[in-house]
Amino acid sequence: MTRGRASLRGLMAAGVAAALLYALSAPATTRQGVNFVVATTRIPRHVKALGFLHRDAQYRLLAGQITGALRGDEERALAVFRWTRAHILPTPGGWPIVDDHVLHIVIRGYGVEDQMADVFTTLLTYTGVPAFWKPIKLADPEAMLILSFANVDGRWAVFDVAHNVIFADAQGRLLDVETLAATPSLGDTIAGDVRLLGLPYSRYLALLRPFTVPKPLRAQKQMPWPRFWHELHQAIGIRR
Repeated sequence: MTRGRASLRGLMAAGVAAALLYALSAPATTRQGVNFVVATTRIPRHVKALGFLHRDAQYRLLAGQITGALRGDEERALAVFRWTRAHILPTPGGWPIVDDHVLHIVIRGYGVEDQMADVFTTLLTYTGVPAFWKPIKLADPEAMLILSFANVDGRWAVFDVAHNVIFADAQGRLLDVETLAATPSLGDTIAGDVRLLGLPYSRYLALLRPFTVPKPLRAQKQMPWPRFWHELHQAIGIRR
């Protein structure tokens, strides 16, 4: 009986190993957009998995280097904001707009508005401060503002990375979504001369409600365990 169970366990282990090897060797895809034209390339699954783990390690390392010994949410948010502004510059005119991984934006050192926000919110989330970005759109299809939101001490503070705007009051306290949504004119006072297609911030801030937080956050899906559970829930949902 003992030998039979041992043999069965051995067969099961071999089956799991074979399935894992097949899964890792099966082809996967990766996508890259250049000037809004997306190309899909097939790559071995193990190469994709190794790339994912490499990026996760790099985000974690860089986030730690930026914030150092800082422990407060606000201090970490401001440190990552300043780093992003200093290291991710606007895409120069005539240069290609390349859309792939956040780490590649960091390496290139330039990006468009949503890519700047992506770097900021990803690195900030890796410091332990949940963050995400979203576009705020007006009726005009070209009238769009990319805002970033960070959960600073339980309140969702608001940032505009591309235009170097931190929404804070006269005492330097970060303003949250509810405050700005209730009094959009505060944005005009804080931003000063900044105009977005000739429009003031208040036009966009008035659209902050309803405010919803995505689950999981985009940046959390760059982390192994949150990504695993997300994919598992997706698979279960499909089966159901």
